Amino acid sequence: MDIKVSGKQLKIGKSLINYAKKQLHIINNKYLLRPTSAYITFTKEHNEFKCEALLHLSSGLTACCTGKGREIYDSYQKSILRLQKILRRHKRKIRKHH
Repeated sequence: MDIKVSGKQLKIGKSLINYAKKQLHIINNKYLLRPTSAYITFTKEHNEFKCEALLHLSSGLTACCTGKGREIYDSYQKSILRLQKILRRHKRKIRKHH
């Protein structure tokens, strides 16, 4: 899986990059949906951070979610929780129809 973590007009530290990659690998091991690539982008808007997560699966699904928070890790956690919800529903849909 190709994982890219970047920031728009924002410097991202190595600890945040490693944390993001670790969390995505945990999600990959949990749902086993064979993602092909993941893009995580952090931006700062006024007084809060915004995290946009985009995940492409080999089945053709593209999951996109955003999270906002006062801290950069909070925004990432909110977007990852939303991503997990999307993947959980997708996996349930696959299991029901097969």
